[in-house]
Amino acid sequence: MGRDKALLPFGDVPLVVHVAQVVAGATSSATLVGLRERYANLGWPVVEDEASGDGPLGGLIAALGASVAERSLIVACDMPWLDVENLHALIQHATTADVVVACGERGIEPLCAVYHRRCLPVLRGALSEGERAVRRVLTRLAVEEWPVPDSRLVYNANTPAEWGVVESRG
Repeated sequence: MGRDKALLPFGDVPLVVHVAQVVAGATSSATLVGLRERYANLGWPVVEDEASGDGPLGGLIAALGASVAERSLIVACDMPWLDVENLHALIQHATTADVVVACGERGIEPLCAVYHRRCLPVLRGALSEGERAVRRVLTRLAVEEWPVPDSRLVYNANTPAEWGVVESRG
């Protein structure tokens, strides 16, 4: 992307604030994962990665490690079209699996999922073995897919061109 996509403007707030507001609407709370000095002024609690350079898996581990809940909704900061209703549906679908992951036209979205806290040792073990890809780590867990009713809900903007789609559709 060339810059911090979490801070891209979405409406009148940074994208990460918009996503946090949606998550809080579905769960009653939200926590940002990242550098405290970068996100502390946004008005949400911030949890830092346990070690820098561990990518999305490190962020997932930090989020689960900081959570006191049995199950935690984990959502990437770059999904502008998430909504409370569908996050509620995803949460309600989480019953016995280790992970219930949203699945759209691009396949599973491991950073739009509900993780049970029992996943934490498996995730930490994979990271200590050098694994960084959340998708590959999911093969070590009991995963249930939740098909999203509209793939736009889990659209994530990873490139300037994908962000251009977001800007053009609002």
